Amino acid sequence: MMIKLFCLIFLFCLTACYNQETLVDKRKLSVKDIRLYQSTPAWSLAKAVMDEYLEKIKEEITINRIPVDYQELRFGNTLLMVAILNGKYQSSKALLQLGANPNLHNNSSGANAVILAAWVEDSNYLKLVLEYKGDPNSIENIFPKPNSTDTPFRFSALTSAVNSFGDKGLEKVKLLLEAGADKKKKKKGIIQTVLGESLVQGKMDIEMCILEKGADYKVPITSNSGEAKELSILHLLRSNYIELDSEQYVKKMEIVSFLKTKGLDYDKEPIPEGTEEIVKNLYPDNWREYLKKILV
Repeated sequence: MMIKLFCLIFLFCLTACYNQETLVDKRKLSVKDIRLYQSTPAWSLAKAVMDEYLEKIKEEITINRIPVDYQELRFGNTLLMVAILNGKYQSSKALLQLGANPNLHNNSSGANAVILAAWVEDSNYLKLVLEYKGDPNSIENIFPKPNSTDTPFRFSALTSAVNSFGDKGLEKVKLLLEAGADKKKKKKGIIQTVLGESLVQGKMDIEMCILEKGADYKVPITSNSGEAKELSILHLLRSNYIELDSEQYVKKMEIVSFLKTKGLDYDKEPIPEGTEEIVKNLYPDNWREYLKKILV
């Protein structure tokens, strides 16, 4: 039985290695696929990054002189970016220790390692890149092409944290703010975008944090979904239908109370058109109770 098990493991490893070495059409590969580095000087380094073979990573960079920030050609991602996207923490740390630049942008979206670290679920990657001088004010630096149907919205590290996987969004927003996000004049306005984005995403805990950090709640917020419109924070709050027994609803009411002390009365904000139909679709079992609460 043990011999059979050993043979199966050996065959699996052999097949995995073969598949990795088989030449592929890179146009069909995803942004995190390490095979984007096939047939490049950094292929051995890329495989070492995926295997978290730290001695080999160091050897390739310091002895074989492979650039630590080597960028694959399709998306322009560095190995640090690929390591972060693939959940390779030890490789990410090793690359940074060997001089990887967390602020280098790719040539597809214009994202960098800080923006990607804010997006992935594990907040330890963001802590790591910030420790190695990652810019908390990072923002995608590529605009959509003229006449493109793509949204003009560009992610910053902060908006990436708001939209990130899992439940670490608030923690990552706080990490970025503590590191100095939105304090540079050249990045003025990022925090206002986060103000709107957290409302649209229903992340009321993040919204409260941003407000407490001094975001201007009186400035109209540009909605990035559909046709661009400037909307008030009260309108966006009214348009957000959160479950009544959720923690986010409790936070929403805290925001309502906070804004009322500042002269913005949620109760006087008109109910958005079509609210009843939206609530019926979202909460078919208790839509009447929901309407009573939000129409008060």
